[in-house]
Amino acid sequence: MATTANTASSGAASSATAAAAATAAASSSSKNGNNGTASSTTATATASAAAAAAVGQKPPIFNPISRWEEPLELPSLTLFDVHRRPRQVNNDPNARVRIPLKVLGPEFHCPVCLGYMKKTSIVMECLHRFCGECIQKCLRLGKKECPSCRIHIPSRRSLRPDPNFDDLINNIYGDIDALEDYEEKEIENLNKAKNMNNAYAESRKRGIMQQAIHRKKKTQGGKEKAAPTSGVKRKSPGGATASGPSGPTIVGLEESTLIEYVVRRHPQETLVDRLDREYLRTSRDLPMHILKKFLGQKLSYQPYSHFQILTFAGGKGVILDDDITIGDVQRDIADVTEGALVLHFRIFPAN
Repeated sequence: MATTANTASSGAASSATAAAAATAAASSSSKNGNNGTASSTTATATASAAAAAAVGQKPPIFNPISRWEEPLELPSLTLFDVHRRPRQVNNDPNARVRIPLKVLGPEFHCPVCLGYMKKTSIVMECLHRFCGECIQKCLRLGKKECPSCRIHIPSRRSLRPDPNFDDLINNIYGDIDALEDYEEKEIENLNKAKNMNNAYAESRKRGIMQQAIHRKKKTQGGKEKAAPTSGVKRKSPGGATASGPSGPTIVGLEESTLIEYVVRRHPQETLVDRLDREYLRTSRDLPMHILKKFLGQKLSYQPYSHFQILTFAGGKGVILDDDITIGDVQRDIADVTEGALVLHFRIFPAN
């Protein structure tokens, strides 16, 4: 009986010691909570093992390389590694993987100009690639940061040319200039197929023509009904003669060289947006190629020579040449009977 009592008391003492050890491990883990999730999990596992040993059970074995309380099935492997499907190994040395160019396309386009990279330069701070002219222009304008990730770029010394990447693009696509011309023609044909045969565009065009004819007839009818002015002439204080109720003519007054007109996007145009301010006031001597350059800067489209500027004459659209001025259009070409001169622009790349 004495032996049994001693055994029970020693077992109770060992249980109490194990419980105290578990409590100490748990408290130490709570005090060192700033050491991360892994230390907290290890401390919890130690406390659980001590508690299991206190009641005479075999302590669970957790995987030490896992952040979670995962039972150890295989050493140095987590449960994800154990149960995931292994990848198939391709031992064929002549095997090739085919990837569509659409998947690789964004990797070869410059994030600034959205075109294919030319004379590629790489940023040493973040290893992003751009066209050499694009990234140098960004740094020259004072934007000392990467256009992709906004990391600071101290100067142009942080740029390095990447001729290997240029060779890779040439090997995949060939002549980049010919490829860009081909893509522009494809886009042009696609726009023609979608917009030129559009029933809404045709009905809108006929409606504009009918409105122009009706406006012209209304203006001519108003001129015929206008009352004739009296032929009484009177002298002005300056010696000039004037007729009608308008009063004397002011001598020495010159006609203003400025002209007001409206520049609107063509109804069938989809590549560029409309102008924020369509009403302009410029000199009469402004040629069309300067107006195209203005549109290219405002709408962020290059080259500006792709713009076509049109006006309506006799109910039909007339394409204006680059050398024609705004004054020539108002005086000789457009049907301007009332209101401001209206011009339309669209993108039409040259073949």
